[in-house]
Amino acid sequence: MTASMRFTAFDFDASKYEAMLSDVNNLDSDRLAAISGLIGARAVRIQENRLMVVSAYRSMEDLDAANDAHRSIFADIGQYMTGQPLVRSGEIVGTVDGDTPLSDMGYMRFIRVCFDDSKWDVIQSYMDDNLASAFDGVAGLCRIRIARLREGSIEGKPAIIAAASYDNEANAQAGMVVAQKSLAGMAEYMTEEPHVRQGELVWQFRSDESFRLEDK
Repeated sequence: MTASMRFTAFDFDASKYEAMLSDVNNLDSDRLAAISGLIGARAVRIQENRLMVVSAYRSMEDLDAANDAHRSIFADIGQYMTGQPLVRSGEIVGTVDGDTPLSDMGYMRFIRVCFDDSKWDVIQSYMDDNLASAFDGVAGLCRIRIARLREGSIEGKPAIIAAASYDNEANAQAGMVVAQKSLAGMAEYMTEEPHVRQGELVWQFRSDESFRLEDK
């Protein structure tokens, strides 16, 4: 089984942000804990009126099995949305673990890269050989997880999303220099400029398994 991620982005009525956040914070943790295979979920305010929710699962099978639960949870906050959520998912194809504990996570950056699908093996090899060493010792880095999107980009182009988490915005901005160098190593395989969104972590859920995995 390969760990997988789901990304759900949606626009909301910014004037109702506090009410929406209150409803999100009041989600029943037992309801989330009951979702088989769910390791964790986090919400990031990437624009004044846009939220990105990223959830991690033990496998793609677990992710798909949770589709009804996913729809139900987002239906509960549907009154605040001003459009349909954009949902993407995929298996994790790259990982970096920083020195900062997940409990200190406070800021996340999402970079979507569209690529030439015929060059995927080369891209995977580049990530396997270079990512961990490139980000070694980066201040404030909690982790990076990269998912290959099975649905592709909004236009359906082959794409990956890198989700990087830091303790704060200042360290995230400093870490962007390393990210840009890493992206430069894949530039010849990209089919368009990277799409970057980032913001403060405003909510999170961690399963018991999440804590066990961090302690290993």
